[in-house]
Amino acid sequence: MSRPLFYGWVLLGVLWFVFAFNLGFPAYGGPVINNAMADAIGFSRAPLGLITTFYIIMSGLPGPLVAMSVRRFGSRATLVAGSILNVVGALYMALFAKSAFDAYIGFGFLIGGGVCTGAAIASQTVLSRWFVRQRATAISILYSSGAIGGYVATKHVLPAVITASGSWRSAWWVIVILSSIACVLSMIFVKERPEDIGQLADGGAAEAGAQSARIKPAFISDVPWEFREVMRMPSYWLIVAALLGGSSAFTFFLGHGIAMLKDLGHSPAVGYGALATMTWTGLIAKALIVTFGNRFDPRYLWVFFMLLFGAAMLIIVHADTQREVDLLATCLGMGFGGGVVCLMTVIGNYYGLKAFALLSGIAIAINTTTSAILPYIAGYLFDKGYPYSGTCYFIAAWSFLGAGMLLLVRRPHSIPHTVPA
Repeated sequence: MSRPLFYGWVLLGVLWFVFAFNLGFPAYGGPVINNAMADAIGFSRAPLGLITTFYIIMSGLPGPLVAMSVRRFGSRATLVAGSILNVVGALYMALFAKSAFDAYIGFGFLIGGGVCTGAAIASQTVLSRWFVRQRATAISILYSSGAIGGYVATKHVLPAVITASGSWRSAWWVIVILSSIACVLSMIFVKERPEDIGQLADGGAAEAGAQSARIKPAFISDVPWEFREVMRMPSYWLIVAALLGGSSAFTFFLGHGIAMLKDLGHSPAVGYGALATMTWTGLIAKALIVTFGNRFDPRYLWVFFMLLFGAAMLIIVHADTQREVDLLATCLGMGFGGGVVCLMTVIGNYYGLKAFALLSGIAIAINTTTSAILPYIAGYLFDKGYPYSGTCYFIAAWSFLGAGMLLLVRRPHSIPHTVPA
């Protein structure tokens, strides 16, 4: 008798589109729309950077609250709430935004909060319940949607809509439509646990599930660590801190990358192309994680991705040719595409699922809030006469330090617990 279709793959497919619509289009498409808005309205680099700062803060700072929402109300309700926030924020930008302050509210607070609530934390938490041995694969596939959605947004959809309509406001209607679709998909198809519909994680039968629990790779913990226990572990804080340099590199480019490339003599189209390159090269990193992340500890792949972050920040300082722009975008895309997936996968592998939502929420909150400061500082210093190069060198050093920190991390061990047969 054949087994029924494992619903985890259906769920992954649905969440792929929810993630692309609620995160891929706003996160990567936001800089395209905001730069067009800045040109149309006319404001300096500091407000442009501050728009990104508010967005990045709100896309991560509420992470612990979102995690609490997932635990209390479930991933489905949380994803629906995030989708609604995106719709409201995009409507505000399309209908009412007339200044940088309006962008702080509409894009920074509302859409930033919608991205935090309606994408990563809720999606990866529910997927981690459905996938155990194939967790790295599932999370990599999930995060590929952000890259692909961002590529389509920046390379094809949003620039074309702005050009055809002659107004940056039209692009926000695209976000309204897509986040509305994400809301409906979440309401209909998201199932919280495989047990809710008579299935088991990874699609195994009861006997297979019992056997698979004993053949987990050594880097996947069998201990359901409590939140308070993990908070006292230096390994967790090293893991969280390791990505800070890379997160700052990413937010710096979102806030100032297009403008910096224009200062180097490139057209805005080159900057849009760099954003697009970042999205699809992130898929290369995810392919590496899918290939090796279930066999070897993804922490070692993460070291490589942090080195790419640092390299990107060194290259951008003198990115005078198209080849150099492509190279920096490739390094940045692979670094971010792999680094975030490794962060979430390593947390789940090392500390288990019991506290995963809250642990990942705190990690996202710290990374996004800290890195969000960089775009504003870089813009402020630029307006005061200091070039972007100093900021880039600082972020590069920070990224290389993060790679070294990851080499010091070890999976926590505990006294073995007897597992009932």
